[in-house]
Amino acid sequence: MKRIVSDLSQNQTEISQGSSGVVEISGYKSVPDKPGKSRKKFPFLAGAVVLIALGVIGLKVRFSRTQAVQQALQPAAEVTVSVIHPRKAPITIPVLPAQTEAYTNAPIYAQTSGYLKIWYVDIRAKVKAGDVLAEIDTPEVDQELDQAQAQLDEARAALHLAEVTWRRSQELFKRKVIAAQDYDTATDTYGENQATVIADQANIDRLEALEAFKIIKAPFTGVVTARNTDIGDYIPSGSGAQLFRMQQTSPLRVYVSVPQAFADLVRIGTDGDLTLDEFPGRKFRGRVTNTARAVDPTSRALLIELQLPNETGELLPGAYGLIKLQVNDDTRMVTIPSNALLFRSEGTTVGVVDTHGRVEIRPITINLNLGDLLEISQGLSATDRVIVDPLDSLANGMAVKVADQKQTSKEE
Repeated sequence: MKRIVSDLSQNQTEISQGSSGVVEISGYKSVPDKPGKSRKKFPFLAGAVVLIALGVIGLKVRFSRTQAVQQALQPAAEVTVSVIHPRKAPITIPVLPAQTEAYTNAPIYAQTSGYLKIWYVDIRAKVKAGDVLAEIDTPEVDQELDQAQAQLDEARAALHLAEVTWRRSQELFKRKVIAAQDYDTATDTYGENQATVIADQANIDRLEALEAFKIIKAPFTGVVTARNTDIGDYIPSGSGAQLFRMQQTSPLRVYVSVPQAFADLVRIGTDGDLTLDEFPGRKFRGRVTNTARAVDPTSRALLIELQLPNETGELLPGAYGLIKLQVNDDTRMVTIPSNALLFRSEGTTVGVVDTHGRVEIRPITINLNLGDLLEISQGLSATDRVIVDPLDSLANGMAVKVADQKQTSKEE
């Protein structure tokens, strides 16, 4: 008996049950009985071997089952996940075409007739309010003014005589020397001469104003952008002939048509970045100062106005550019990285880790796909812990361990 056990331990013994129901022991070589001795001498030997073989098989099967159960439970207990917190989604209106315009843009016309005597400024000249731009020679107005002045002097002389006559007639009428009709006539003549003097003085004032318009002055501080006249040109008053054009370029106005879908997001004070092809890599920050408060029925867009500083004058009026408005709205939309998605039969979901370290498979609604980022309108808040790169085997109620690392979203 001891010999059989020793041989089983020294050799890699395999015990199996054959098709005939007989237990076979491989790797064991039976020791032949000594000659002359019968096998029946040890009748208990076969039974002992069978019992040992069955015990070994039972232990091996039990050990295999226990090991399989432990291996199945071990991964679930050691799952470690990385999480991020969703970020509030800033709403950005798509890049829109924009046009720059001067803050003030005014044509300069002549208010009197004559010939251009001299001009002092040309295009690109920077002038201040009140600076002289040009002078006009007005011989006709000069003659009219001289004639009007002579008429006024004559009217004043007639008024003086009428006043003296009226005072004398008033005194004589009190003493009943003259009739009432004579006194009334003197009074009426005196009144007429007063009116004549007033009318002649008004004509003088008009002509003097025209004389003052001979000197063309800048109405505001700005830049001369056009000169459409030259020395010797005849300038008829009221003809609509534009002599100069001036523009105030600081601050600069920027006009943008915002599509109706974003019209309610634009408010006074909204910031916007202007970019132009001639200034690659640069952004000029402006701010919304006015809106039309009405959607154009043709373009279905809202016209807005931004103003941006332009002290250096490098930005030119009338230029084409692109504007990107920065709109921050009080919506509940958040953004998460696209590698947080789980595609299940119930729809688009994500895995969220609760305060107890358990997984919740939560359905979400994607509002906008930005490539690496997803804008979520429903299902998540900024306080949730969303699992990134989730396992396909992730399930509700699964216990997980959050990785000890800085929990940031991908866009940070």
